[in-house]
Amino acid sequence: MFWDRIEAQYRVSAAHQFLLHFNVNDLLHDEMYGYLPATDFLMEQMNVLGCHIVLRYNATEGFMWPHVNHWLQTQRILGLVPEDYELPEPTEDRNRINSQVNTHKLHEDPFLRSDPLPTRDLAKRMNELFKQGRVRVGLIINHLEQISPNDPFLDTGAKDDLQIFFHRLQNWASNLDIRRKKHIILLVTQNTLDIHPNFLSNQEIPIVEIPFPDYEERLKFIQHMSKIPQEISQEDSPDEKVRVDLNLGNNRDMQALALDTAGLNLFGIHDLVRHAASVKQKPEGRLLTNYRRESVKTFSHGIIEVNEPINNPRQHWSPHVTRVIEDIVDGLKEQDLRRVPRGLLMLGPSGNGNIFAARMLAGQTNMAFIQLRYASQVSEVTINVNENGNSYDRNLNSAISFIRGLVPVVVFMDEIERAAPQAGMNTGNIERGFPSILTNAISDATQHGQVIWIGSSSRPDLIPPIFRRSDVFSHKLVLLPPVRESRANILQFFCRFHTRENINFQEISRNAKLRGVTVNDLAQIAQRSHNIAKRKKRDAFNEEDLREAVADYMPDYSREMQMFMALLAMQEANSRAMIPDRIPPPYQEFVTENRIDKTKINARIIELSRELGMSA
Repeated sequence: MFWDRIEAQYRVSAAHQFLLHFNVNDLLHDEMYGYLPATDFLMEQMNVLGCHIVLRYNATEGFMWPHVNHWLQTQRILGLVPEDYELPEPTEDRNRINSQVNTHKLHEDPFLRSDPLPTRDLAKRMNELFKQGRVRVGLIINHLEQISPNDPFLDTGAKDDLQIFFHRLQNWASNLDIRRKKHIILLVTQNTLDIHPNFLSNQEIPIVEIPFPDYEERLKFIQHMSKIPQEISQEDSPDEKVRVDLNLGNNRDMQALALDTAGLNLFGIHDLVRHAASVKQKPEGRLLTNYRRESVKTFSHGIIEVNEPINNPRQHWSPHVTRVIEDIVDGLKEQDLRRVPRGLLMLGPSGNGNIFAARMLAGQTNMAFIQLRYASQVSEVTINVNENGNSYDRNLNSAISFIRGLVPVVVFMDEIERAAPQAGMNTGNIERGFPSILTNAISDATQHGQVIWIGSSSRPDLIPPIFRRSDVFSHKLVLLPPVRESRANILQFFCRFHTRENINFQEISRNAKLRGVTVNDLAQIAQRSHNIAKRKKRDAFNEEDLREAVADYMPDYSREMQMFMALLAMQEANSRAMIPDRIPPPYQEFVTENRIDKTKINARIIELSRELGMSA
């Protein structure tokens, strides 16, 4: 647990000031008092460390003392303890927090009732508190961004109150007298990009992430909630609260719920199960899926989208894709990470089952599956505290922390050539390239086997340089438009719910208009066949409707553009096993047995680029 790291460094006097970030507003479990809001939990842990005075401060509310009775009231409101629950008595190992404060009534010092703003006088009084050696002090400064925002102005000197307070905070970290007297200071912020970067580069301040709960923590919380009747408002009588038992099922059901709630923190699970009870449903199926998707989307400001892995053992229509997935699955099972790439590129014309293959990999490896969206794709952006135009980077920072907390996970990035702003694109008066936060995450070798990055691109000639690093993206998987036999099977698959007639899919797949079409094209043809039948007042379409849809269909790209994208992908291939076993006719001339003729491919790409009016 994250607190073990803090305690270990504090007890050996390696550090006394810590920066905590990410999941700082969740519920955390205390062995004596149960589930507490994070700040209350942290205060109680400092009490366990032997602090005689424990208090917290922020620039809005000033100083606040912990009140155990207040914790109990919060727990009852949230339904975390039974109504008849009483606080446990203190023990020799666990005194009641702040109960030992009596020396000259230090806890009644008037500075605690001063103006909450970070003034010069307040900084001086807080410093005096740390200078005294009569009692140990545990101080939490939460909402650190309020007093140390990410603003270059703070580092220009010590001219006003906020600058003085900012420099005082930094000086405490290297003050050996504070360390000798065993005081402890916790700086708390949700997003490290909101605070001044000096706190991130100060070696005296360990940075500790409070992660999202793992499977065992989620299961323990779900089992705890299942035992406590909840007072909630039902959907059919919103003005009246009733006491109900949560319908969380048996142990197997709760284990499944713990698995399916990956990506939610404990507050999210708490809200989910209570909402399910209010609508008289179980927290499963579509209700769970929708809640989880919207919760993650809101938390990440639209940067992360949760999608469901494909868990049934369906085969991909390209055998070479299935083989690659099986090899990765076996590598993970055998803990042979040499067989597990840190990243995998899926290249070729868009719409040929890239996301299907990525979801299939997640399902076969029992990993979560998420899709990462880029600045150009996100509309739900928030404004940074300094309005400096870095809102996407700010939210991406939280998203990367979220990904680490969700492991094991497959992260899918579609159209990775869009990951960096186009050259010359002005963002907040700064021309930015590929986000360094994402670069560092992809390059993090410690996550090998826990995070698999999958990038998809139809234009590998435009992708950022990081995606060409062989130590990260060692696998380059080429997906080409399906051959005729595969087209028939794929078309039949998409039509299976919309027709009751026997249709000759093999014959239809020979239609010249279907040569070179993608998997997505075939899905659209099936949908349009259904629409044609509906216009004719029929619920199911027949072969005539399907042929009409085929005759009417126009793909998004010309055949020349399709070939251009396919050849760009084949040019990137570094293994014959990474391209389809059966090459569609237009590309067969570029492959001879196990050899890919890249010289010939390059010459054809140059010709096509001229025809298409593009630069090679």
